[in-house]
Amino acid sequence: MIRVVAAPWVLPGLAPGAPAASAPAIADGAVALEGDRVRAVGPRAEVEARFGRAEPLDAVLLPALVNAHLHLELSHMKGWVAGGEGLPAWIQLFVAARRRTREGEPEEAMGMAAEDLVRAGVAAVGDIGNSLDSLAPLAAAGLGGTIFHEVFGFTPGRFEEARAAARQVREAAAPPPGLRVVESPHAIYSTNADGLRALLRGGPGSLHLAEDPAERAFCATESAGAFGRMYASLGAALHELRITGRSPVDAVKDELRPHHLAVHCVDLDDEDLRLLAATGATVVLCPRSNRYILGALPRLEALLAAGIPLAVGTDSLASAPSLAPLAELALLRREVPAVSAARLLPLAWNGAALGAPHVGRLAPGAAPGVLAAPLEGARPPDPAEWLVSTFGAEERPFTWLARQRPGPERPE
Repeated sequence: MIRVVAAPWVLPGLAPGAPAASAPAIADGAVALEGDRVRAVGPRAEVEARFGRAEPLDAVLLPALVNAHLHLELSHMKGWVAGGEGLPAWIQLFVAARRRTREGEPEEAMGMAAEDLVRAGVAAVGDIGNSLDSLAPLAAAGLGGTIFHEVFGFTPGRFEEARAAARQVREAAAPPPGLRVVESPHAIYSTNADGLRALLRGGPGSLHLAEDPAERAFCATESAGAFGRMYASLGAALHELRITGRSPVDAVKDELRPHHLAVHCVDLDDEDLRLLAATGATVVLCPRSNRYILGALPRLEALLAAGIPLAVGTDSLASAPSLAPLAELALLRREVPAVSAARLLPLAWNGAALGAPHVGRLAPGAAPGVLAAPLEGARPPDPAEWLVSTFGAEERPFTWLARQRPGPERPE
């Protein structure tokens, strides 16, 4: 059976062939659904003429969202780590706080956090894990995307040991369709240069990059700054093992590819922007985490002007108040008023960056997940602005009209 739903506004999501732009909003629009698959989207009169009378909903309809960077396994640490002193200080506090974890805490918190992702309208994730403990709660919640299984190692020996152990864990995993697991580095300051290059050259991956000015000092100065002291405290031969360059972006520019995610990218100069644009990598912004840890935000307007592919994430509950992508966009809308809500929304629809290309656009033949944002009597003239600045800022829960289902599109 085909279900037709109509609403005062329908947001089709990403424009066909233009992942950086959203398709125009449809006033008095409708979506025809066959199970979880979209059969048609367009003006209500046109959709009803093909599929019959629509069920009217007092809502904005839109495709499901992506959270392109989160650490689900840290969900039990909400409120545990103070911010404001920069990344090196935060990492030290984080490591100390994580030791307080009690048995069973992470599993319970991950289950609740995965349910919160669903309430926030998320269909696909880019989850970061030292283990693969998040696989079960993500699968149980029906979420797709990619788990980036991190490998650390300051010395070549430690790196190879960690990589072999991680490979055994992945081989024993059984992700469901639509949820893949890939090997990935963590950051330039947590993996020796050869190991970092090997991981990036191996395929898709996610890299915390240029999150703090301390990373620039690590790559570009003789002392290597705060992260250099961390290396020295572990007995590592800093000058033999660290990756170097004018900046973190410069240090990895030859390895970054379009299938990589560069996460955070707060400390960028103009040359870094040019280099990033040339790589084709997707930059994932986590503005609430950046503001909490650093008191800074990424250069949104400059990133957009450079034509760099963008997505949005929340980082972990240890540095952000929730896992809602729209709440991240609401912060950017407030802090960078020159960038419209319609321009921000595509950051939350970039499923292709996570290996979930079906998420982010209402296209005939696809099952991207379809959401309803209840209007509760409101009649906003700009649905994108209302969705981001009101619905997203208040973190209201979505209603799911159809859940996402992995698989190729079958355009009609």
